[in-house]
Amino acid sequence: MRVLRLFSCAAVTGVALLAPVTTAAATPAPAELVAPSALTLTVTHDGITSEAPKVALLSCNPSGGTHPKAADACREIQFAQGDFTKLGTGNRRVACTMEYDPFEVSATGLWRGKPVTYKATYANPCVMAASTGTVYRF
Repeated sequence: MRVLRLFSCAAVTGVALLAPVTTAAATPAPAELVAPSALTLTVTHDGITSEAPKVALLSCNPSGGTHPKAADACREIQFAQGDFTKLGTGNRRVACTMEYDPFEVSATGLWRGKPVTYKATYANPCVMAASTGTVYRF
């Protein structure tokens, strides 16, 4: 009912209402440009049994590399705004044992065009997983 009144008022006052013109060849909005992200992730078990370090390559936008959960890892790093100390903030309620079986993780490369060098040691694999989400699960 209000629409009819609006049009009738416009007709009485001599104001012309124009509908937007659309063309079939309208160009889509440009996609967000994001600088490249390519990281080398390493997990080293520093416990009693020395294992060879595990290494995964992670690229984002589009996600890929050798990381088995590349899309999830990219999403978590993006959520942490590239700050590896903020990974796994949603997993703080995980209960881990207090055993000492250290794991060292590292990340080197580029995140959205900025250099990344990160290294941390976690008391055991449970603490590592709770602190880093899926980024170091490979």
